[in-house]
Amino acid sequence: MVSTIRRDSARRFIPSNAARFHEWANALIAYITPEKVDAWNIPEAQMDSLQNLLEQFNELQNALPNDPNRSQIARRNEAQKNLTQAIRYLIRFYLRRQVVSDPDLVAMGIPPIDTIRTPHIVVTEKVDFVLHISGIRRVIVDFWQQGITHSKAKPNGYDGAVLLWHIADEMPDEAINFKFHTLASRTPHTIEFHEQERGKTVWVALAWQNARGIIGEWSEFKSAIIP
Repeated sequence: MVSTIRRDSARRFIPSNAARFHEWANALIAYITPEKVDAWNIPEAQMDSLQNLLEQFNELQNALPNDPNRSQIARRNEAQKNLTQAIRYLIRFYLRRQVVSDPDLVAMGIPPIDTIRTPHIVVTEKVDFVLHISGIRRVIVDFWQQGITHSKAKPNGYDGAVLLWHIADEMPDEAINFKFHTLASRTPHTIEFHEQERGKTVWVALAWQNARGIIGEWSEFKSAIIP
């Protein structure tokens, strides 16, 4: 399935004003009932983390006096930033999918998915890659366009590859079940781990992202032992 998420679409509609963001974020998370969490395949850990970030922001926002000092504003702003990042992740990987209807998106204050499929917005290229071990706590992801062996350059006009990784004994069932992600703009890309993660299995998957922020089909999932 090809994602049709535009580059800034998960940014521009999220209110930056703290009071408006407070109202919008609370309404959005309240809309995602336990029934919707199950139907939309959102991990419970993801929602628990969102709820904790929401409570932190709400506490700081509600406690602001009429004339807050810089420290109070800075703490509130940091909580808003953390919650905004978590909501962007939720929208990109769990809400803007075909399983979530356009009326549901609108009800949450999220612009519907762009369903127009034309060649200039569809990502047809796939990623191939290998994993290398280098030193300790480091796994190197060497990736390239599938089917092209003479060059490891990213496709022309693309931002790079969305890189997912997940630490678990068993392979994740779907890309949405991966815990971590980043945009790798060039190859190879090095993932660095914590000391307590050494000896565990890390699973990796990639997909190209074009200049419009549209993500293509995910690669096969590959694994390595964290050194």
